[in-house]
Amino acid sequence: MSGTRILCCHVTTATLSFAVLYLIGNVLKLVNIILMVSLDKEAFSVTYHEAKATRGQRVFDISTNILMLVLMSISAVLVLFSKRKGPMFVLPFVLMMFVELSLSFLYLFDGAWGLPGTPNYRDMLQFVKSVRRVDSLNEEEIGHFTMSYSVLYMLFVLLKVYVLHVSMRCFYFLKAESMAAVSVDTGNTVTVKLPSYDEA
Repeated sequence: MSGTRILCCHVTTATLSFAVLYLIGNVLKLVNIILMVSLDKEAFSVTYHEAKATRGQRVFDISTNILMLVLMSISAVLVLFSKRKGPMFVLPFVLMMFVELSLSFLYLFDGAWGLPGTPNYRDMLQFVKSVRRVDSLNEEEIGHFTMSYSVLYMLFVLLKVYVLHVSMRCFYFLKAESMAAVSVDTGNTVTVKLPSYDEA
């Protein structure tokens, strides 16, 4: 984890920028979920859940999504204080990015592991059908849509990997900086040279 610069800025500046964008995105997702649940429950259940899910499963799914978004937002807020408080305030953000990246990989195998507030393949397909005002797409259109969705999703995952890498470098940089400050503080002690045996 050598180097303190990412592209055109310092790793701490890049991590703070990612944390602010991450916080804004999570708050918007959280507000969207709460509004859809409170104003239009049927639309929420069709968009985010399968029709076979029971009411208890939907309540559990919604509550875990809200809890996940709240934890992600708290970890992003802690990053804002990391410059003054130390590297441990970056660690929750790193852990949440690792969890989010793991869920993104698990989503490739099972759609139930999708990230809260992130549209899945089925939701995006329904959105494309509603935009085009058709009931179904032909094979060529489905192929183009699947390819586009796969490319965009892999770019999304690569962005998460990059944010995790930058935040880990920021953590190690702040840790090294705090260790250097501690060594400087302990280096100000007064040393006394003792006389040799012959001088005594």
